[in-house]
Amino acid sequence: MIYNFRIDRSGVKEILKRLKDDKMLSQGWGGGGEASLRIDQENYVAKCSKFYELVSTRIPSNLLRMKDFKDGDLLVTPHLPENGKVSIHIVDQDFPMCYNYLEKDPKHLNNRFKIKKSYGLEGNISIYNVHLVSWYGKLQWLRLPVLPIEGFEASFRTIIEELEKKPGTGFGKSRLDEFLNTQLSNTVKQLKISLRSVSASASKISFESICEYLLEFAGYRIERRHIYDSQGGDADFHCTIERTDLSPFEPGQTILFVQVKKHSGTTDENAVQQLLQMIKKEPRADGCVMSLADSFTKKAEELAEKNGILLMNGDTICRLLLKNLLTG
Repeated sequence: MIYNFRIDRSGVKEILKRLKDDKMLSQGWGGGGEASLRIDQENYVAKCSKFYELVSTRIPSNLLRMKDFKDGDLLVTPHLPENGKVSIHIVDQDFPMCYNYLEKDPKHLNNRFKIKKSYGLEGNISIYNVHLVSWYGKLQWLRLPVLPIEGFEASFRTIIEELEKKPGTGFGKSRLDEFLNTQLSNTVKQLKISLRSVSASASKISFESICEYLLEFAGYRIERRHIYDSQGGDADFHCTIERTDLSPFEPGQTILFVQVKKHSGTTDENAVQQLLQMIKKEPRADGCVMSLADSFTKKAEELAEKNGILLMNGDTICRLLLKNLLTG
C-alpha cells in the first residue's frame, strides 16, 4: 500500500533531522509534553479532539489509518525536505512494531514510525516532475494527514527503481515537452497491449492486417501473401512500389519482402534469415521484419545491419500507426 503522508510544515527541520539520524518519520497530534496521545489507545479520537480543541473528529479519526501500516508500505511526504519537493519512505515492520511514541515532545511530533529507507531527502525529487503529474494534480484535494493513493503507486515505484540504479539521479521540474513525450509513450504502451490481444493472422482484425494497413498507407501494393520455399525462405508479404512514387528520376518498381512476427520480449535472427533466403531469388529486393516485440536480439541486429534489412519493433509500429491515424 502507498499513502500520502502530510506533515506539519512548521516542523520540517525536526522531522528531517529525525529521519536522517534515527530513521523515524514523525507525525503530529501527539499531545506534546502535556498529554499522552498514543494512537493505539482506544479513546485517542476523543482525547485528541478535546486536547487540540478541534471542531470535528475528522483529523484524529483519519490518523487511525496509521494503525494499518504494513512492512514495505510507501509513505509519500509532500514538501519534505523543502517546499516544492517530495520524499518517499519505506515502512519498517507491521504496526505496532513500526510504531514508536515519543513521550514529552515539545514539537508535538510524538507519533513516530520506523523507516527502512528514504528517497528524496536531498531535495532531488520535485513535485512538478513529469512522473508525478497525476499525483500532483490531486494533491490539493488530499488534505487529511494520511490517505491511501493506490493509483499513483506505479509512478513512485518507478522513481525508486531509478534511484536504486543511480542514487544521484535528479527528478527535477519537467518541461511541457517532457510531459507530452511521456503521454505519447504511455499511449504507445497501451496500444501495444491492445495489439497483443488480437490474433496474429487469419482474421480481419489481426496484427498481420495492421502491418498490411501500414504498408498500403506508405504506398506499397501487396502482390502476394504467405510465400514459402523449400529451403527456409518465408515472407508474409511480397510488396511493390513504383519508384516514381519516391522519385520521378527512377522509373521501375521496388520490391519489398516483409516478415511479420507477433512476438513479445525479443525477436531473434530467424526472422531475418527467412527474409534473406527469399531475397536470394530477388537480389534487388529489400527486406523488413515487423515485430510486436520490444526489441531484437544482438544477432538479429547484426545480421540485419550487414544485409540492409529494416527491423521495426513494437514501439516503432505503434508510433507509425498513431501517426497514420492522425494524418490519414
